[in-house]
Amino acid sequence: MRWLAPVIALLGAGCGGPPPSEPPDPTLARQTRTAMLAWQQDRPEQAAALFRDALTRAYARDDIAAIADIAASLAASELRLGNAEAARDAAAAARAEVARRGAALPAELPLAEAAARWRLGDAAGALALARTIAGGEAGARARFIEGLVAADAGDAAALAAAQAALAPSDLPDLAADRAELAGRAALLAGDPAAARGALLRAAALRQEARNYPAMARALALAADAAAREGRVAEAADLWLRAGRSAAAGGDARAASGWLDRAEHAARQAGAADVLAAASAERRRLAAAR
Repeated sequence: MRWLAPVIALLGAGCGGPPPSEPPDPTLARQTRTAMLAWQQDRPEQAAALFRDALTRAYARDDIAAIADIAASLAASELRLGNAEAARDAAAAARAEVARRGAALPAELPLAEAAARWRLGDAAGALALARTIAGGEAGARARFIEGLVAADAGDAAALAAAQAALAPSDLPDLAADRAELAGRAALLAGDPAAARGALLRAAALRQEARNYPAMARALALAADAAAREGRVAEAADLWLRAGRSAAAGGDARAASGWLDRAEHAARQAGAADVLAAASAERRRLAAAR
């Protein structure tokens, strides 16, 4: 996810002038550089494995700055893979380490943990962490998490406050945050048509940002809206698309749930092609486990 992209800079990369001096730990520099390249090439599984190796090296080096940054990057990679528990644990352990030493805390670390806790249903934990983050892109993403928590709780006032805190942005993922919260607000207000339009826009923006897990989530929410409108065949297709994307991205739990809903809606709508596609996808998912 772009907004939780690994925060490690490509160590040793020059910008003109004299060659950079050798980093304090060339092995750690090489590991983080390789992990970043894997992330940038949309290979989150490899990135996660490489960030784990780099984090082990950072702990061996007892380098608190590297521990904090690499843990945030590892958590981002785990979130991309749908491994919210692993993301939470890596971020929480590093955050505790930073707190014990009184070191600087990169905003991406509590942000990654907040996102993981929200996915795990820990609304209170996610909210507490999000409220510690202010300013910059991380602050904007924290307001988004506050909006997600408010939407889940059916708190229209808190959701409106989170929406108001998000400034317009040309960045696709930040614009998608605004669209997704607008869609969730419309669902709370009982306007599924408006919700579906906003959520499909959010999905398109997530696709542009190459944030496919969040794109799948937006498609699934749009399916919910379509179902509430009585557009059952469209809902089935949207759940199929969400489930297929999640399955391809390695999030088997989300994929299974959305594909199940796609099959149910397809049967209800008599959409034989969607039913066949969803059933085939579920079989592939089961075989891959």
